[in-house]
Amino acid sequence: MGMPGTDAVRDRLLHIADLHFWSVVWNPLALANKRLLGNLNVLFRRGRHFLMARAEPFADYAASLGTPAVLLTGDFTSTSTETEFRMARGFVDGLVRRGLEVTLIPGNHDVYTFRAAREGRFEYYFGLYLPPEGYPAAQKLRGGTSLVLVPTVCPNLVSSAGHISAADVAATEALLRQASDPVIVGAHYPVMHETDAYASSRNRRLRHAEDLRRALGQCGKRVLYVAGHVHRFSYTRDPEFPNVFHLSTGAFFYHHPRKNCFGELSEIAVTASGFRVRRHIYRNDAWEQQEGCPPGR
Repeated sequence: MGMPGTDAVRDRLLHIADLHFWSVVWNPLALANKRLLGNLNVLFRRGRHFLMARAEPFADYAASLGTPAVLLTGDFTSTSTETEFRMARGFVDGLVRRGLEVTLIPGNHDVYTFRAAREGRFEYYFGLYLPPEGYPAAQKLRGGTSLVLVPTVCPNLVSSAGHISAADVAATEALLRQASDPVIVGAHYPVMHETDAYASSRNRRLRHAEDLRRALGQCGKRVLYVAGHVHRFSYTRDPEFPNVFHLSTGAFFYHHPRKNCFGELSEIAVTASGFRVRRHIYRNDAWEQQEGCPPGR
């Protein structure tokens, strides 16, 4: 399954992950349960490393690449507040004004509290961009490549774990049977809990990930599974299912030099023989580009 650079490009897609727009909540009545923990995280950690001032210039850079479409795989907010959702919606609308076709799915921070999930806060702010039939869903990129969107998030009392039901796995399998070859599948959570670039603790993993991973591996098509959540770039071939490649992209606005983490996005090219991935990293006040090359291709 080689991916020679001479292949004609069928489709191009940007992947942007984990925006984490944040706001500090000062009202003690709004700090019940998990939001208290999230607010402390914003105050002492997240607010220093997720640089929202980068939103407009980074959106300009994404648009300058000339790629027609962008997939955003969730965590638009930090604690699902109305203020954070308004900022995130403004950012997404700005991508559209710049000429990008937007596809998006929620992250676990977008259903951070049971109340936010129950009220459908994500759906209220992003309804314009959501598939009318809900998730799982499928759409086509301009060149005919299928993009399958998989729901993997749920509210939790304390943990950051995700969940996919047996019904959603079955629905995803049905969409894969009808999809193009190759096909891109987008979700918030990775289905591999560990790669050379990250290792997810048990309380941050996707529950029933192996069921979804098996569905990808047994679909009979070449799959690029695209996710966020781990805040690390990783591009690897599945050791158990060689038809599946796994891509996670670091957080778009993140800046933590001590951890060697910088703002980034991924650029995906779909060709007749598979996928090519280019990593864009904002480091030393400039954008760098690196070709992603999974092992054992």
